[in-house]
Amino acid sequence: TDVNFNTYVILPSIDALQEFKVQTGIFPAEFGRATTQINASTKPGTNQFHGTLFEFLRNDKLDAKQYAFAGERAKDAFKWNQYGFTVGGPVTIPGLYKGTDRLFFMSNFEGFNERRTTRTLYSVPSVKMRGGDFSEIPNTRIYDPTTTRPDPSRPGAFIRDPFAGNLIPSNRINSLSNKLLEFYPAPNLNPNLVPYNYEGTLNRKADKDQFIQRIDFTESSKSSWFGRYSWSGESEATPFFFNGSQVQTHVHQTMASNTRVLSPSKVNEFRFGFNSFYNLKSGIFANTRDVMSELKLPGISRNLSPIAWGTPQVTITGFVIAAGGTGTTFGDNSNGPYENRNRVYQAIDNFSWTRGTHSFRFGGELRWDQYNQLGNQFPRGSFNFQPNATSNVGAAGTGYGFADFLLGYESQSQGSITLAEIKFRATSQAYYIDDTWKIHPKVSVNYGLRYEYTPPFLDLGGNLVNFYMPFVDTNPNVADLSRHPTLVREGKGDFYEGVSFRFDPAVKVARDGRLGDRLVADDKTNFAPRLGIAWNPNSKWVVRTGGGMFYAQDTGNPRFDMARNLAGRRRDIGTPAIIDLTWNVPFRGLGAGPNGTDLVPQPYGLANIYNRRTPYSIQYLLNVQRELGGNTALEIGYIGSVSRRLESLRAFNEAYPTADPTLSVASRSPYPELGRFQEVDGSGKANYNAFSVKLQRRFSKGLTYLFGYTWSKSIDYGSAIRVHDTDVLFPQSSYNLRAERGLSSFNQDHRAVTSVLYDLPIGKGRRFLGDGGIADAIIGGWQLGSIFTVGGGYPATVIDNRDQSNTGIGYDRPNATGQYAVLPRDVRNPQRWFNTAAFALQPYGSFGTAGRNTVITPGSIQLDFSAHKEFRIVENHALQFRFEAFNLPNHPNWGNPDLSFTSQTFGRINSTRTNMREIQVALKYMF
Repeated sequence: TDVNFNTYVILPSIDALQEFKVQTGIFPAEFGRATTQINASTKPGTNQFHGTLFEFLRNDKLDAKQYAFAGERAKDAFKWNQYGFTVGGPVTIPGLYKGTDRLFFMSNFEGFNERRTTRTLYSVPSVKMRGGDFSEIPNTRIYDPTTTRPDPSRPGAFIRDPFAGNLIPSNRINSLSNKLLEFYPAPNLNPNLVPYNYEGTLNRKADKDQFIQRIDFTESSKSSWFGRYSWSGESEATPFFFNGSQVQTHVHQTMASNTRVLSPSKVNEFRFGFNSFYNLKSGIFANTRDVMSELKLPGISRNLSPIAWGTPQVTITGFVIAAGGTGTTFGDNSNGPYENRNRVYQAIDNFSWTRGTHSFRFGGELRWDQYNQLGNQFPRGSFNFQPNATSNVGAAGTGYGFADFLLGYESQSQGSITLAEIKFRATSQAYYIDDTWKIHPKVSVNYGLRYEYTPPFLDLGGNLVNFYMPFVDTNPNVADLSRHPTLVREGKGDFYEGVSFRFDPAVKVARDGRLGDRLVADDKTNFAPRLGIAWNPNSKWVVRTGGGMFYAQDTGNPRFDMARNLAGRRRDIGTPAIIDLTWNVPFRGLGAGPNGTDLVPQPYGLANIYNRRTPYSIQYLLNVQRELGGNTALEIGYIGSVSRRLESLRAFNEAYPTADPTLSVASRSPYPELGRFQEVDGSGKANYNAFSVKLQRRFSKGLTYLFGYTWSKSIDYGSAIRVHDTDVLFPQSSYNLRAERGLSSFNQDHRAVTSVLYDLPIGKGRRFLGDGGIADAIIGGWQLGSIFTVGGGYPATVIDNRDQSNTGIGYDRPNATGQYAVLPRDVRNPQRWFNTAAFALQPYGSFGTAGRNTVITPGSIQLDFSAHKEFRIVENHALQFRFEAFNLPNHPNWGNPDLSFTSQTFGRINSTRTNMREIQVALKYMF
């Protein structure tokens, strides 16, 4: 796996796999680092030559139209080709060497090409609006921010004068806003402010090739070797008018293994592996157009690496229209670019020893991680425009976000001076001992203990900065400066060595080794016991129970956050009544530091809790299996888990809520010299309980099937430290984590999957037309299959989509009215998926009372069908035809509803979760 997010780097071709096994629940102490294991092994060569040659084809001519929520929708252009071969056998050099029984090979290649055009309808500002004419929205008045003055009738309040006729004079439109309209498309279907006045086209191009070479060598009856080399190259480009991306990936992977029989009861296995992973994710203008140099925005990255070239991200909130599909964000994604050059070396040794009724297995693992990354968030800046500057100072129903944009008045600005860079190194180790003890002919016990040590990463470049924060204050403007956080850089010496900017002098900095050389403490107490018991009362029953502890070891990505602190990130929140953020001054306190450096006031910080402890999960289960017949078995089980110390993302230096529009966020924060700073800590908790049923029939008389059903519930305080689908990035308030307790974002209360394979009883060797002939060639030898999946919906969180609390966090939830959010089945539909009356906007300057994940999104139903037939050519040679239909009944599975309370389409669904029916045909030659 790769060290960044602990994900696989190569997904082997199905034809190259011998078997794969998914281990959940309680598994031996040999395996660790995560609570679930997937073990896959590639096919070895044999004494006979075997192979396959295949191609799978999909295109829009075979597929159904995508579901249209408004009007007719033509088919999107689509082509998909997946092709390759597998060949294996003895290594033979004619006249020189014959590898029968000794030396074997297996070679596999797979290529993939996809071309997909997706057309989506959006609602964008009208042609008149782009010129400053807002007369199409007479019920929403826009006001002139330059006329802001105290309201004589309301002490402490402010008023403004409206723009005459809702028209912004052309000389008031900011030139930089006008320039950015190049990247925000004008309507192309209807020039007026009507729903779906723009059709956007996304052209996705993806190409991937991968190759696997395996060699097996039988040294003797007591020693065997195998080695494998894998390579993969992938490119993907998704240009789009609102934004787009391109990805390049190259992977090299090698491994070698030796299994040696030391005695009839002792076997040793040694493995060594190596991963090399390169990945570049960038915007569509990378290496081609440096838009930021054209814009010359103050306080934003200068002299960017060409991989970071592109446009700023602009988000316009409060742009409403009579239907959904609003295109309110344009420009490059604010997250990136990222360039990774990672390597992982791994050595594993396992020793097996059978002694009497005991089967011992013990061993260890050493892993050397090299994680090298260049990139950052907001190198081109991200700017939000809310209906603040053009409102009558917060009066409901006034102001328009796009008008704020044209005038160049920002509600929030984020940016960084440069890219962050790390050269992480870490050496981790793990050891285990495991024993399967047959204490009785009907009872066996598996028990073991695993120890893992994964130290924090050491950065060879010395670019990490963490927060030394012995106190957590919530009151504003803490007078005692000794309680203020200190930014600590790894190493000793000058904090600003090699840095092109300076923080505001009020920001405390140090480079004195107080947090060690890794800035995060290590955890050396990761002992993980395992226990499993199996009881066979008779030949038809098996009862299993057990429990175990599993650690989720670090991934590199959260630690990379600490390097972002030396990239000069900043974030400013505008003050509604003052209008102090503009294109000319997007950040407060801009200026020059010493020696021509940039000055970064109120930096946005990213911290990792120093006293980290490794996240863990305790799992336990009870499982009963019953053989119902010679080929059918029923399994009923329960599994539960308790997880603690889970990584969570919290926002500190949080301002207290207020309805006063004149008070800045900084003036209400505990440490006004700092902006908001986020911390990855270990405060997360989770509980999971599930009941499952499995009915399986092994292949017999042409039929096999598998039915599985799970009824589960998972509760946590946050499902990921990065955004997880409908979950949000931060708590509503990091000082009240109890309010975040709710259903996990991945919770699916009910899920049932049924798979069936059936050989039609027609054709040679079968019940009907068993003598072969022409009829057999046409209608004989067919195998039918299906997979039917039914799943419940996932939880989702309703948010205000505005800073209603006036704290600068921006993840506020509305009030709960006391009504139930879930509508009855016969009432809900895509136009009103949940009860929107269950929520009400809370008063300005306060947090809402609605909980996290209180809405359930639509479930899904999917029926996939397959039909396969083999045409035998000669002995041991066959051509297989495959027909496969995904979503055979062409059933639309609705996507997520609009969860933004302030959106005019709140509660409505405007997308599908899965594609409509797709057809795949394939030919496979087998020998």
